[in-house]
Amino acid sequence: MTPAAPILLYMHDWFPPSRAATWILRSAELPYELKPITTRGETSKPWYHKLNPQHTIPTLVDGDFALGESRAISTYLINKYAPGHRLYPDCPQKRALIDRYLYFDIGTLYKSIGDYFYPKLMFNKELEPDREKKLKDALGFLEAFLNGQDFLLGKEPTVADLSISCSLSMLEITSYGFPAFPIAEAYYNRLKQLPHWEECNAKGIEGFKQFAAGKLQ
Repeated sequence: MTPAAPILLYMHDWFPPSRAATWILRSAELPYELKPITTRGETSKPWYHKLNPQHTIPTLVDGDFALGESRAISTYLINKYAPGHRLYPDCPQKRALIDRYLYFDIGTLYKSIGDYFYPKLMFNKELEPDREKKLKDALGFLEAFLNGQDFLLGKEPTVADLSISCSLSMLEITSYGFPAFPIAEAYYNRLKQLPHWEECNAKGIEGFKQFAAGKLQ
């Protein structure tokens, strides 16, 4: 199924969720148009609130339907336009695991990364050791989930792997790396070899990396 008109994605390529949604659009070979949000104030304008009352990015607009939250966007796109796609297969058990890992990403992994780094990057607050511990705990959980596999469900990546890859890019952006987590590091490096990773991630990572370098000294 093909959209009647290009799907619009309001996004900022510095931030992992925006890059993840872009990557899904590209991987599913759907027509889309990126709408960069260049200032924080844009998401506070009335027109944007109508699309997304939470005024977060990314926000997808597909005809008269608007949807925020990159992980919901990812599964919506496959469900509507590419049912059965290997990124989100029809098998209920596989989908349940993918959903579980998407929830792990938003509620544990990306949350711990953001809780640790964003106060420093955005508000120049000190990095807090207890938050770093939660980040390391999350990386440990990720390694346990992988359990010797190339990707979370085995040999084939899914929307959960793509989302988590973008979250892990924050460890590259901040030059934090993967201290004592070689399995997670190898996993991230495998994800960077997937089709369209460079196209959808490299520019945003480099831009945020330059910004972060001046904040984390």
